[in-house]
Amino acid sequence: MIKFKHIRSRIAFTFLTVVVAIQLAGLLPLKYALSKHADTLAAEQINVGERVFVSLLQHNTQSLKQATQVLAADFAFREAVATNDAETIESALESYQGRIHAQIAYYISNNDNLVIGTTDNEQALFGANAKEDARQAMLENQSGTLKFDIIAGKPYQLITVPVKAPETIGWIVMGFAVDGRLADQIKQLTHLDVTFVQKTHQRDWQLVSSTSTRELSNLLVKTVADIYRQKLSLHRVDLNGQAYHLKIRSLHETKDDALLVVLQGSVEPFTQDLNTLFKVMVLLTFIGVLIFAALIWYVSRKTTEPIAALVSDADNIAMGDYEKEIQVNSTDEVGHLAKALNSMREAVLQRSLRIQRLAFNDELTGLSNRLAFNQGVHQAIMTHADSQQKLSVIVINIHRFKPINQTLGRDFGDDLLRHVGQVLKQNVLSDQDMVARLDADEFAVLLQQTDQAKATRYADKIQQVFERPVSVQGQAIDVRTGIGIALYPDHGLDEESLLNHAETALQESRAKKSPWIVYNTALEIDQSETLTLISDLKEAIQHDQLLLYIQPKIDVTTRRALGGEALIRWVHPEKGMIFPDQFIPFAEQTGVISDITNWMLLRACQVLAGFKKQGLHITLAVNLSTRDLNNMELPEQIGHLLSSHGLDAKSLKLEITEGSLMQDPERAEVVVKKLAAMGLHLSIDDFGTGYSSLAYLRQLRVQELKIDRSFVMFMDKNSGDASIVKSTIDLAHNMGLIVVAEGIENEFVLNQLAKLGCNEGQGYFIGKPMPEKDFSIWLERWEGQNEIDIDIGDDLSYDINPLEIDQQAQDPFKLDNLGE
Repeated sequence: MIKFKHIRSRIAFTFLTVVVAIQLAGLLPLKYALSKHADTLAAEQINVGERVFVSLLQHNTQSLKQATQVLAADFAFREAVATNDAETIESALESYQGRIHAQIAYYISNNDNLVIGTTDNEQALFGANAKEDARQAMLENQSGTLKFDIIAGKPYQLITVPVKAPETIGWIVMGFAVDGRLADQIKQLTHLDVTFVQKTHQRDWQLVSSTSTRELSNLLVKTVADIYRQKLSLHRVDLNGQAYHLKIRSLHETKDDALLVVLQGSVEPFTQDLNTLFKVMVLLTFIGVLIFAALIWYVSRKTTEPIAALVSDADNIAMGDYEKEIQVNSTDEVGHLAKALNSMREAVLQRSLRIQRLAFNDELTGLSNRLAFNQGVHQAIMTHADSQQKLSVIVINIHRFKPINQTLGRDFGDDLLRHVGQVLKQNVLSDQDMVARLDADEFAVLLQQTDQAKATRYADKIQQVFERPVSVQGQAIDVRTGIGIALYPDHGLDEESLLNHAETALQESRAKKSPWIVYNTALEIDQSETLTLISDLKEAIQHDQLLLYIQPKIDVTTRRALGGEALIRWVHPEKGMIFPDQFIPFAEQTGVISDITNWMLLRACQVLAGFKKQGLHITLAVNLSTRDLNNMELPEQIGHLLSSHGLDAKSLKLEITEGSLMQDPERAEVVVKKLAAMGLHLSIDDFGTGYSSLAYLRQLRVQELKIDRSFVMFMDKNSGDASIVKSTIDLAHNMGLIVVAEGIENEFVLNQLAKLGCNEGQGYFIGKPMPEKDFSIWLERWEGQNEIDIDIGDDLSYDINPLEIDQQAQDPFKLDNLGE
């Protein structure tokens, strides 16, 4: 199948093929018709020639008959016949023979007594069988018609006329030789070649005379010998490569003899004339096809030019040129196609613009996104490379955005992000500076031509702006930010390193709760050590390098020991004792915290089972992290641990911070309710430092509330803290919750809590965190004297005593105190 590059070529070829096919379909039948017509004309010529030939014979017969009758009517001739005057008869015959150009002339009496012929007829009359032949011819032709006969091996035309006086007394016979003269005469009248052929008993077919060439005549003799007996009125034969029509008439035929005349006409002259006509028709057809082809090409080109223009426009669209509108110049299908392409172009343009906005802009805030920011920093670096001027990349994070978003709704969170973005954009230092939103609650600012002093002043300005509550949807909300700063070229020579270093500084700012931090290489070293610790921590869980410590808990009123809080320690094989604040935050970020929680729960159940065997019925509290509260399989895991160790659900307490509850409130609520349904004792840890309400906590079916140590430690010195503690205890009791106080450092505070109605307490005055084997010793001494004079919190099993390390005001050993 032919393939075309252009549709106009296909159209032209298709129509031209149709035209040529139509012309050929007309020419081929025409050629056939002309050939048939040539045959018809040639056959008609033969038929006409035959009629002329017959008419000629009739005319000759009449002429010869009249001429012979003149002799037969001559008185002198009749008198000579009557007197049998042979000399006179012969002289008259000879004289009249010459006059009518006859080859045979003789007289035969009625009783065959007298036969007289001219001297030229001796062979014809007196040759072998000649007399009999003549006699036979006479008898057969008494009617006076023309008769062909073969006499003495030669063909003749014979005419017999009776001589009457008044009765028939004899016959005059005139014979004319069948030769070239007769053939020429017929040809002049019929325009056909004439050939006489004969066959005798002595000789086979032979040529008598012919108007054709000798070669053609000889071929004709052979052909006639084969076909003359066929019952056809017309014969069509090929002679010397040419077609001929033959008309064969028998002039004389007996058992042994035959005389035939063949009228032959060539078809070639008619064919040539008609072929000339056919060539003219072919030439006219060719000229017509050329004209039609030019017309088709013109029409197809004009027809496809709009389509080609649309193809060009479509190519431009494919190349990304959506601005140029496609011109619509017609109302036909092409015009409709152009309109459709215009609609498609407009739709693609709008989608392209939207994709471009999505690719380089933050759809929520309208600011640049990370990709656009990276490109902007790259361009700024290229500009500053020659001038050696500095620029700053500042990354800003909104603290506690996720709880805000979950508590107040996504719409509120979106409005807050838009507000923060506009504040940052309004406080840039120049029009060339750039503000972008990198992540959910993380923004970035590019300050052109800014050194460290300008960058830190900008960070201070942002901190001051957000010191005042922000109004969003009619609500005032306190926004706190962390800021990391990286400078070009001091902290990186490309956009990736600058942004990464700024984010590293931001992480350090959040960890240290610093307003802002400028990047330095020491931060990378700290991170490297942290990564190493995380890797070692995974091995520590598998190789039993973790220890369970217990901080005692008592009834504040009766001072009876109730149990304790389970805490974790890590004894590193090379670095010694590592406290939770060094690895718990990163364990929470990497997900390893789940493995730690599983270890803590298992170890706590093992310790409780051991104390139960000793007859000690105490409780242990285990802290749950944010990831644990999102684990829907946690209730089932805890239930399996309790049943496998033979423990009652009341033996295990689970402490949850307000912050962990607010990370994903809906999911946490489902998990907490499942735990409560199992009969587990649930406690809210560090109450007062988060953003939950007592009403919300009541919905979770918790039984206990722990007041944060920051309010308890200085009750003896700060009346405001004492008031907060009293109000919290009263509210919790009104809701039916048990109240636990942390951070009891002296007996005065312990007594004051008892007076306020606090239920339980823990702190260094009661007992420091200690190994599980020392906890049983503490129990014996506490129950014996209700006061401990010696430091029984020392770790007697290890050279490194964790209790000798200066403790912070807030216990760093609990998992969830290490968050923000």
